[in-house]
Amino acid sequence: MATRRHRIAEFVLWVVVVGAAVSAGAIAVGFLVGGSLVASKYAVFLVGIFLFGLGSLGIQPTPSYRDEKRLSMDSSREHGFEARIQQLPPLRGDRVPFDQRVDRNKKVFVASLLVLAVSLAMEFWLGIRV
Repeated sequence: MATRRHRIAEFVLWVVVVGAAVSAGAIAVGFLVGGSLVASKYAVFLVGIFLFGLGSLGIQPTPSYRDEKRLSMDSSREHGFEARIQQLPPLRGDRVPFDQRVDRNKKVFVASLLVLAVSLAMEFWLGIRV
């Protein structure tokens, strides 16, 4: 039985790891394709908007006239990177069972907000503008 603290720690770790990896990947792709940090900022923004759309569709309740959601990131098994997240320091030795974790749709939604925050930080705090 996972405690609430372990569930929250797993949720935060998942969001931070995925948000950082997606942001770093978008920055690299944007820089390679566009050749500038402005292109990287736009790539991060576009990926963030895409994830926001997926996450927001995923967290919608199932309509009463359907048996299942139209779009969902949930599955019945754990992905490899999720197993590695369970080995990071706050969770090391205290594995959260897969069926007791926070819904993956909610994680994608919050990770999209983190990616959009990186785009915002690139524009306002780092001064990367057109």
